[in-house]
Amino acid sequence: MKTKLFFAKNLFLLLFLFSTINTTPAQNSKDNWLPVIINGTNKVYINTNGLSITPDNDIYVWVMEENTPPISLEAIGEKIYKTKTYFLLNKAYKRYSLMQIILYDRKDNVIKSYTYQRNMDNVDYRYSSPILEGSNVEAVLLKCLEYLGTNNKKSQ
Repeated sequence: MKTKLFFAKNLFLLLFLFSTINTTPAQNSKDNWLPVIINGTNKVYINTNGLSITPDNDIYVWVMEENTPPISLEAIGEKIYKTKTYFLLNKAYKRYSLMQIILYDRKDNVIKSYTYQRNMDNVDYRYSSPILEGSNVEAVLLKCLEYLGTNNKKSQ
């Protein structure tokens, strides 16, 4: 009788632990949006959570753009109020690629998302576009480098 009671208590405790593990949010998963451009209708932010630069000068960064007024694309059919884009930027080559795009409606519901695959071993395909002077992508790269430089100075 004692073994059945012992087993039942331990089973209950084990189930309780598993249920709390699945519902406890990770502390490091919070987004930390840093403004890059804020001027009237153009609002661009980078997520600094996990932001770093590799030895190959690659920076992977999520960028959020708030669209005021919302964007209308014929192929989508709904107005796009916010866009999150996952970029691969390269400081040395001054080139970038889109890795993923997520489009949101007025209530932050996902309208559509796209993931882009490419040959990451070949530099010619790894970075699909040049970073143009004066573009939002250049502003994002500069803000990433500024943030990373500031972070490196703090840790020294």
